Amino acid sequence: MPRVEAFAVDGLALRFFSHDHLPPHFQAEKSGRWEVRVRFMRHTSEMIEVLSKNAPRLSELKELKRLAERHRVALLHEWETKVAIKEPGADE
Repeated sequence: MPRVEAFAVDGLALRFFSHDHLPPHFQAEKSGRWEVRVRFMRHTSEMIEVLSKNAPRLSELKELKRLAERHRVALLHEWETKVAIKEPGADE
């Protein structure tokens, strides 16, 4: 899984999945606590999807959204170079 290089947040693992689906996004994980999907090309109100039982604190989400919005161009470039998009129905 390629790491996000556009920015870093202490205590979080930020990564793309090599073979993933649209829309462009990355996963952010606080080890053993929570995981979210960040759809960085969307409006901040629609950017985060919580994937774990536990949700991040609002301050953590706010910072993640702020950084993702600030680094959209770099994130999109990384997505385009690091992710092979799965076609619907494609075999894995």
